[in-house]
Amino acid sequence: MKLALVLDFDGTITTSDIGVEIIKKFAGSGWEEGLNRWRAGEINQSQLMEWDFALLPRKQAVEMREFALEKAELRPGIRSLLELCSANDVPIEVVSNGMYFYIEAVLERESLSDLAFVAPIPTLVGPGPDAGSVVEFGDGVETCDRTGLCKCARARRMREGDRKVVFVGDGISDFCVADEEADFVIARSSLLDHCVETGMAHSEFSDFDDVARELKLLLAQ
Repeated sequence: MKLALVLDFDGTITTSDIGVEIIKKFAGSGWEEGLNRWRAGEINQSQLMEWDFALLPRKQAVEMREFALEKAELRPGIRSLLELCSANDVPIEVVSNGMYFYIEAVLERESLSDLAFVAPIPTLVGPGPDAGSVVEFGDGVETCDRTGLCKCARARRMREGDRKVVFVGDGISDFCVADEEADFVIARSSLLDHCVETGMAHSEFSDFDDVARELKLLLAQ
């Protein structure tokens, strides 16, 4: 079986959600209002993302990057998984609704700069939602009114050559791609709960050794 692998970043490649950690530390108390409005159904995930980004202080960009590097820890087994994919012609893309600057910094620190990834690129103009939020997504990256960056579109791109898409993720922004585009879902945390609640076929992972075992089974088919 020919496969392609799509990976979430925060809480998947990393053991914690670095974006949330940054928002909690640098955005001040205003981030809680946005979260409450999202929980109440007043705004969607994309609007919550822009709300949070707008609260980040532009003068602390360097501090936020350093904070991300301090907090970021890779989930065990990622390097072995990447080696497995390379040896078996399995293309990989990391698709995230986090922030480009800290994902780039973490991958660079870990000598993984060659790993393809897409993520929102915020221009820090805050703090304060009244300041607005400028978010770019890069050439050819489709957006979604619901979640921001469209993970479904990225998964569709990976089907070239009749490949089956394996999606690995953990969060609410992963629900769409798991529901609509992935051929195989490997999940933890909120995405795992979603799979169980909806009866979606899935596998569970705690580290990337689990993911590698699932890939080997699929590759053998």
